[in-house]
Amino acid sequence: MKNCLLLALSIVLLASCNDKRYTQQSPEIETYKKVINAYQNQDWENFSTHYADTVMIYNNTTKDKGQTLTQLIENNKQDASMFSSWTYLDKDSEYEMVVTDKGETWVNFWGLWQAKLKITGQTYDIPAHMTVQFVDGKIVKEHGYWDVSELVMNPFNVEVIDNLYKAFAKGEIPKVLELMDPKVVWNEAESNAYADGNPYIGPEAVLNGVFARIGAEHEYFKLEDVKLNNMFDNKVLATLRYDAMYKNGKAYNAQVAHLWTLEDGKITNFQQFTDTKKLADASAN
Repeated sequence: MKNCLLLALSIVLLASCNDKRYTQQSPEIETYKKVINAYQNQDWENFSTHYADTVMIYNNTTKDKGQTLTQLIENNKQDASMFSSWTYLDKDSEYEMVVTDKGETWVNFWGLWQAKLKITGQTYDIPAHMTVQFVDGKIVKEHGYWDVSELVMNPFNVEVIDNLYKAFAKGEIPKVLELMDPKVVWNEAESNAYADGNPYIGPEAVLNGVFARIGAEHEYFKLEDVKLNNMFDNKVLATLRYDAMYKNGKAYNAQVAHLWTLEDGKITNFQQFTDTKKLADASAN
């Protein structure tokens, strides 16, 4: 009798060992590694082969706002156009597979997504977690979670810059200066006459080195056709034109771009881009 009980216990233990409900090595994990690799290489054709036609993707969203595979790939392509590089760092990547009580097979992935934004050169490190359900070797459901706050554009920044241009147009220079951080870094375009003081540090330096000189040397100086473009990394790009006349009687109309950087609602950096030759020709006596 005792031998029979021991035999039964051994059979139960053996069955339990063979019922692998958690593992870090499986065909499904290898498949998801291929998905990650295809994503990194932007090989969307290969990427799509690992998903079922009916897959639904829920990345940072609720179940009523899921995406199809086609929509996911289109969004990935749009995202990729904004970055010069992106990858998941191998040393920070972890995979596991679990089989639920319902018999569902899920692969979990944890990784550190690293990407460089084209327009600023800024590198971002964002932790990410994906969990995907497999049926017959294909992904039928995917959930993704990561914090996008570093990449989200702040609409308030555009309002700040819009207020600055409106104040400048009214000649309300004190209001313009109030929008600047006490340690604002201001750079005029290279070869611009006012670039001789670059970088101007602080509102007073900007007032004396740029604004005061503009007022003293011009009959009029207007900003026209101002268009504001909200950007990542707390930046606002303004495209506009200078419609102005020096006191020597020579007028000019120049194409201009201003790149503004803000932090906590204050301007921390300014970079001017313009046709400096046109300005120089007009300033000559």
